[in-house]
Amino acid sequence: MMKNNIMSMKTTSTQPDQVSTMDMPDCEKVVLLLDQIIDGEATDEDRIYFFSHVETCKSCFDSHQKHQRLKDVLKENIKSKTVPANLLSSIKTVIKATA
Repeated sequence: MMKNNIMSMKTTSTQPDQVSTMDMPDCEKVVLLLDQIIDGEATDEDRIYFFSHVETCKSCFDSHQKHQRLKDVLKENIKSKTVPANLLSSIKTVIKATA
């Protein structure tokens, strides 16, 4: 029976990171859409579907909240660092010297 369910799923892709979720159960669709939703890359149609499902499914709501909190914590705690202005020229000098 599991094999039949896997075989009936359609996973065609129109864009590199988007998966068709037409024949999947609701929670499976939400799991696949979760990263796109959090990263702001989902289509309007997917956003509407996702948030209307999450309003009624506690498990999916909890997953969404946990992933969103993780992304927020990472964004707050991972800072970009400024590299020294002369770093590029130093690297080029070393490459020329060893080539």
